[in-house]
Amino acid sequence: MIKIECNVCGSKAIITRTERMTEDHSYSRLYCSCKNKACNHRFVMNLEFSHSINTGLLEKDKLIIALIERLSENEKKALLNSLQNG
Repeated sequence: MIKIECNVCGSKAIITRTERMTEDHSYSRLYCSCKNKACNHRFVMNLEFSHSINTGLLEKDKLIIALIERLSENEKKALLNSLQNG
C-alpha cells in the first residue's frame, strides 16, 4: 500500500485516478487529492518501477520453461533423470 501525503499541508491524500503511461505498467501518473478539507490540494505524482529485488514466482516459471525449451532432447532426458533420482 502506498502512503500518499499532500506536499502542501502534509495530510493524507488519496489516489483518485491512475493513468498507465506504458504497456508494462512500469510508469504511471497518479492523480491525488488531499483529504484535508481546509487544504483541498489536487496534484499529480509520477510512479515508476525501478527494479525487482526478488524475482516473482511467475517470472521464475517463465525463465525455467525458456531454459528447458533450449535444451537438446538428451539434455532434457538427463535433467528429468536427475530430478527423479534426486
